[in-house]
Amino acid sequence: MADNDIDVVQTTETEIGGIKKTLKKFKRKCTVVRVAQAKGWRNVVVSDSKENKKYFFGKVLNPPPEINPGDELYIGFEDLPYELPGIKQKIILMTLDGFQLDWTQI
Repeated sequence: MADNDIDVVQTTETEIGGIKKTLKKFKRKCTVVRVAQAKGWRNVVVSDSKENKKYFFGKVLNPPPEINPGDELYIGFEDLPYELPGIKQKIILMTLDGFQLDWTQI
């Protein structure tokens, strides 16, 4: 991933259990692939063209905002301050103006 592919980078330092960690946060644009209506929310699949990966967000609240396939949104990546087996990052789905829609961990 090239530096010019990243829209925003922020680093913070934290201390957990006496160990200092540097945590990175960044966000970039993604494209909505699919939107499926569930009971009280929507299931949204987005494509990250820089990494060639798709991410599923299962509890995006109903409108507003209106989300349709082909729309651009942001996905934000945050390093976790603690270690979980197989989970290293939190991914946040946001509108282009920064409104948080849903999140997941990978």
